[in-house]
Order: sequence, then C-alpha cells, then structure tokens
Amino acid sequence: MEPIYWNCIIAHGITAFSYFGIPIVIGVFFAKTKATIPSKFWLAFFLSGGFVLFCGFHHFLAIFESHIAVSLLHLAVLDSMAFISLCALLCLMPTAYQIVQAIAKSQENTRELQRSQQMQRLFLDHGPFLAYIKDEQSRILYYNQELQSRFLVDSQEWLGKTDSEFLPDPEEGRQVMENDQVVLKTLRPLKLIEEVKIPGNEQPCYWLSFKFPFSDGATGACRIGGISIDITESIEAQRSLTDLNRQLEEKTLKLEAKKQELIYLSDMADMLYCCESKDEVYQVVALTCSKLFPNMSGCIYIIANSKNYVQMNSFWGDKRTSKEIFSACDCWALRRGKSNLLLPHNSGLICNHLIEPVSGTHLCVPLFGQGEVIGILHIYALEVISQEDQQITEIIARTLGIALNNLSIKQRLAYDNLRDGMTQLFNQGYLQSITEQRLAEAERSGQPISVIFLDIDNFKSYNSHYGHLTANIVLQGLAQLLLKSIRSFDIACRWGGEEFVIVMPNMTLENLRKRVEQLRIDVKQMQVKDGDRILEGITASFGIAVSEPGITVKDFLNRANQAMLEAKRTGKNRVMEYVNTYPIINS
Repeated sequence: MEPIYWNCIIAHGITAFSYFGIPIVIGVFFAKTKATIPSKFWLAFFLSGGFVLFCGFHHFLAIFESHIAVSLLHLAVLDSMAFISLCALLCLMPTAYQIVQAIAKSQENTRELQRSQQMQRLFLDHGPFLAYIKDEQSRILYYNQELQSRFLVDSQEWLGKTDSEFLPDPEEGRQVMENDQVVLKTLRPLKLIEEVKIPGNEQPCYWLSFKFPFSDGATGACRIGGISIDITESIEAQRSLTDLNRQLEEKTLKLEAKKQELIYLSDMADMLYCCESKDEVYQVVALTCSKLFPNMSGCIYIIANSKNYVQMNSFWGDKRTSKEIFSACDCWALRRGKSNLLLPHNSGLICNHLIEPVSGTHLCVPLFGQGEVIGILHIYALEVISQEDQQITEIIARTLGIALNNLSIKQRLAYDNLRDGMTQLFNQGYLQSITEQRLAEAERSGQPISVIFLDIDNFKSYNSHYGHLTANIVLQGLAQLLLKSIRSFDIACRWGGEEFVIVMPNMTLENLRKRVEQLRIDVKQMQVKDGDRILEGITASFGIAVSEPGITVKDFLNRANQAMLEAKRTGKNRVMEYVNTYPIINS
C-alpha cells in the first residue's frame, strides 16, 4: 500500500498547486497587460476565483487524510468548502449565459477586427498611392505594395532603413528626412510636394505627401505615418501649360511690338506725305527710327548735287559712329547698291566712313530715287541687329527714297503751278494770294508794304517788228533784270502779256521812289541779244502805291495800275505815284 499512498499524496499536491497557480497566472496577466474587467462581471470573477481556491484547498487537505488527528477537522472543512463551492457554482449559473454571449461577442469582435485589418491591409496594399510608417529616426517600419512595385523592392528589404540609405540620390533622402523631423517637432500634419527619383528613371517624380504624427498604442512611441500620391503628370501638365502661357505671352508681346511698329511706320508714311521740304522728311524718318530702334543710333546721308561727297542730313541716338562728310566710294552700300552689314568682331566689309575703333554692328542701306542711289540710311547697334530689324530698316529706306522722289515731284508741280512758264516769275494767282498775306502781316506789324506795276512801252509794235519768239526773249531778259534788282523776300510776278508786278514789304515811300527810278533806268539801259544780234532797247512805265490799313488786295493793286496808266498817258518811260484824284481807267 505504500506506493499507492505516496502516489495519492503527490497527485493531490500537484492538483492543489495547479489550482493555486491559476489565480496567480491570471493576476500576472492582468498586471502586465493592464486589462480591465467589465463591472457586471466582477461578482462572477470573484466567485470563480473563490471556487478555484476552494478546489485547491480541497486537494491540499486531501494530502493529510492519513492522519487520524485531523480527519474530523478535514471532514468539516471539506464539507464547508464543498457547500461554499456549490453555492458559488449555483450563483455563477445565472451569469453563465451572459459569459457565453460575451465570449461569442468577443470572438465576433475579434473576427471583425481581423476583417477590418485585412480590409485596411488590402486598401493600403492595392491603393494607387505610397503608404508607409516610420519611427522617430525616420526608419521604415512598414510600406505598402505600391511602394514596393514603384521602387522594385520586396516587403522586407527597406525595413529598418532610412530614406537616405535606399533612395538613389542621398540629397533627396536627406530632404525627405528633414520633412519627417518637421512633423515630429511640430506634432502637426504636413502637406508638401517631394521630388524623388526612381531607380532606372533619370527624370524625377513628384509626390504630393501627407505626413502626420501618431502614437503607437502598444509601445507609446511616436510614429510618422505618410501617404504619397504621384502627381508627376499633373506637374508636367502644369509645366507644359506654363510653357504654353509663356509662349503665348511672348507671341502676344511680339504681336504688340509688331502692331506698334506698324503704327510707327503708318504714322511715318502719313507725316512724309505732308512734308514740304527735305529737312522735314529727314526729321520724320529720324523720329520714327528713334522710336523703332530705341537702343540704336543712326543717321541719314545724302549725296551732294555735285556727286563729289556724301553729307549727313539727320542723326538720332546717343553715339555717332560715322563721319559727317565722306566720299561716295567710302561706303560699300553706295558702291554696290546693296545693303552692307558689319557684325561685331569685324565680320563683314568695313566701310571707310566709320569712325575708328569700329565696334558693334553697322548696317548701311542704300536710298534710291528715280532709279539711282541718292544716299544711305546708316544704323549702329552694340549687339547684333536682328533679321526683323534689318527688314524694317530696308522698308524705311525704300519709303524714304520714295518720299524724297515724291517731294521732288510735288515741289516741281508746285513750282510749275506758281510760276509763269516763260519768265519763271510768279504768276498772277500766286501774287494775289501772297499779297493778301503780306497785307495782313503789314497791318499787324504796322510796317508799310509797297507795290510796283510796270508795263513795257510800245510792246505791240515791238512784237510786230521782231515777231513773237524774239519778243519773248525780251520778256525773259526783263524778268532776269527784275530778279537781280529786288531783295530776296520781294515778290516779282508776270501779271500778263508785257505787264509785271513787284510787291515789296517794309518799304517806305522815299526808298520806293529811289528804287523804282533806278529800276526804270536799268530797264532803259538793258541790252538784249537774240543770238549775236543786239535787239532794240525798251522802256517801261511804272506805277507805285503804298498800303493803308484795311485796304483790300484788289484796291491795292488797282491803285498801282492806275498810277502806271497815268504814267503811260503822260509820256511813258516814267514813274508815277498813286493819288486819289486819278480817274478809274480799265487796263
């Protein structure tokens, strides 16, 4: 019986130790995990604990069953414990169903949590974004499948590494880690665009990153969570749009510049049409060039009438780089009749009219008038003159040549309209208009204006004797004599036939008498030749008048005409002054 006895003793001891170990293990578990028990299960918890302890005491006391001294005490304690255990069991039975439901719900929650974690994992792994978690030293703790596929790594390769260790560009990795530290220092979410190169691709990728701090529930450590979305296409599209906008702005500016150039050229054409002299033409072109080429200098050169030299007629800009007067052979554009371009570093033909040292860009464009070269338009710039500016310069040169040619035609037509074709003196129409102007000036200044009316004596018989052609020579000779005898601002006119009129501003009556008397003598002494033949001399009768305030042109000329008729009536070849007692006689 001895082995059986000790076997029972050991079995009861091990069972008692196991029962006593259950609450100890549960207490250590709750202490380590810091778990809490719902308040409604507190009674069941204590009853269960008491039941386990009583069972343990039961087996502990069973070890001493062989001792007679304690058998009665053992029986009493055992019965009490059995009764208390039964009561505890009966009390636990109402809550057994709740415990079963709680266990079932806990299992369901566990399954839901697993499904939720699985869905979160699927979401992170299959989403079109990079997801990752880092520790406080920016070491990777987790990254999703999208990041794995983008960088061609497996799920464990980057764990525990920092960005500077696995990114191709260490500088990019350092910048990413600095952004992580900003999140840790501020403990606030950070939204930014990060530029990162992917292995095997030289072009950088752009990621819109959302980084945020959070605390690890298990360890309490601070973590960095991040989601990055590839926005490279958007960035490239934005850059393309920016480039297109820039190109559009450049084209708009070019169109505005072209529009302004057309306005300047159009204004120049309008002003050139209104010019009455060559100096005005040169001023208009110089003004237009200064607007079109604000950073350039230039000048206009015209070949002298003698063809011996070329002279500067207009200049614009800050720097003069060409001589004012030079020989026509000193310019390649004048020699060849083509534009000559000299680029910086003397790349091209150097004209001898340029002032040493020669630098920058020089463009000489020939000016044509009536089929021949009449001058050049010279442009100077520090930088290279663009092809468009060269074309504009050539347009200006052609327009200038046409303007000078039109001005010559216009002046010639005006001259022909204002002059008598035979004597080249002013005609009657011009005399009447200019006399009206001179009368207005005399009345405003208070200075007198005088008029001389003269008629060749016996010219009809002279014309019958010599013929019309020879008589015309006499008229031309008298016209030349009148031009030599008057001042530059006096006006000589052929009134008609053998009658002439001279208007003399700022002339007193006394000086007028002397001048007209001398003119009468000069006419009498004038010698006219028809080839080698000396023609018979002529005389003329003169009538003079001085203006009065408010007098009209018609009355003013009529007074001189009446005085001239009185001179003819009283003997011819004499000078008569107007007096208001003369009878009105039609000429």
